[in-house]
Amino acid sequence: MTKEIDLDDIGDYIKALHCPIRWDIIKILKEKPKTSDQIFFTLKKANKLEKASTIQNETKRFRGLCFHANHRNLKKPTLYYHLRELENAGIIKGKKLIDEEGNKLKEKEWKLTVKTLTINLK
Repeated sequence: MTKEIDLDDIGDYIKALHCPIRWDIIKILKEKPKTSDQIFFTLKKANKLEKASTIQNETKRFRGLCFHANHRNLKKPTLYYHLRELENAGIIKGKKLIDEEGNKLKEKEWKLTVKTLTINLK
């Protein structure tokens, strides 16, 4: 789906997309929908470390923002926070999973709802 937004709406998307971890989540969901656990373990396995000095310099530069060069220390509540922020902006959507007996599970499956984002500057 292509989503067209005006300048009045851009703040919501900037808020949702300012963290590198959220871009990583989007990349994970590009291929197909994934559960919260699948996203969590994919992020945990991803090793994006560069030289320690580079990480320290970048961390200082982005102090107070969501800078994550490595997701090995990621906790599930933090992941759920980022998923909710992306969902609130309408970029992803989560749906509850149902087991064989028809019971709703706590686990959600997430999918991208926006393929292209266009900004109307007029």
